[in-house]
Amino acid sequence: MQSSYLIGGIVVAMLATYATRIIPFLLFRNREPSPFIQYIELNMPLMIMVVLVFYALKDVKWESYPYGLAEIIGVCVAIGLHVRFKNALLSIFIATLAYMFLIQKVF
Repeated sequence: MQSSYLIGGIVVAMLATYATRIIPFLLFRNREPSPFIQYIELNMPLMIMVVLVFYALKDVKWESYPYGLAEIIGVCVAIGLHVRFKNALLSIFIATLAYMFLIQKVF
């Protein structure tokens, strides 16, 4: 395969990706978002956190040691940090670190 063909494919994929990201901003830049969109913007971090919690807890073995303690502690850390700092990225990152520490070193 020629390198120019490969580079051309990469450039076309890059432009297509960029176009799909920029077109909505160009089309809707002077419009006020609807109340539904404002609601989604306000609550999206919490919605993502809820989905992540349910996904993380779906395969926990509650009936055998350590009875999901690492997961419960990780979720509590995430909730506590999110309530305190209102920063989803910080909450997810620190809670993941706490969970990984618990399953690697404690349980």
